[in-house]
Amino acid sequence: MTVLAVRFVLAAALLASGCRRPAPAPQVIEVPALTPVPVEPPWVRAREAVQAAVDSGRFTVADSILAAFVQAEAGSDDASEAAFWRALLRADPKNPAFAPASARAALEEYASAEGARRRIDASVVLRLLSVSDSLRAAQASQRAATELRDRSRDEELQKLKEELARTQAELDRIKRRLGPPKP
Repeated sequence: MTVLAVRFVLAAALLASGCRRPAPAPQVIEVPALTPVPVEPPWVRAREAVQAAVDSGRFTVADSILAAFVQAEAGSDDASEAAFWRALLRADPKNPAFAPASARAALEEYASAEGARRRIDASVVLRLLSVSDSLRAAQASQRAATELRDRSRDEELQKLKEELARTQAELDRIKRRLGPPKP
C-alpha cells in the first residue's frame, strides 16, 4: 500500500471515529412534583355565608342563599344538603318566620325527596316538632284553665263584695230605723 493509500485510510478512520463520538448524556432536570391546588367546593362557601347570615339573625338572607344553591347545583349531594339546611332553618324557633306547620311541611318535603341523604335527621326533627307542638298545646290548655279559674274566682269575689255591700246597706237602714240611741 502506498503512503497515499495509508493516509487515505487513516483520514477515513479519523473521520469515521469523529462522527461516532458518543453523544453527551442528556441533562436531567428535576421538576418538583406539582401539588394540586385544592378547589374549594361551592357548598363550603355557601355554608359559610349561610352560617354568617344565621349568626346575625338574617334568616331570610340565609334562606335565599340556600334556595339559589339548590337551584344552581340541582341533583348534587350538596344540593340535597342545602335543601336539608333550608328546611331545618324553617324549624328554628329563633327564626322570625318560624311556623311549626311550615317547618313540618318543609321537612316532610325534604324527607320524601329522592336522594335525601339526611332523611333520619329530618325524621328526628319532625318528631321534636311534634313533641314541641304537644307541649305548646298543653301549655295553651293550662293557660286557658288558669284564666278560667282566675275569671271564676274574680266573679265569685265580685259577688261576695256585692253581697257584703247589700248587707252593709241593710244594716245601715236598720240602724237609721231604730233611731239614735236614747240617753
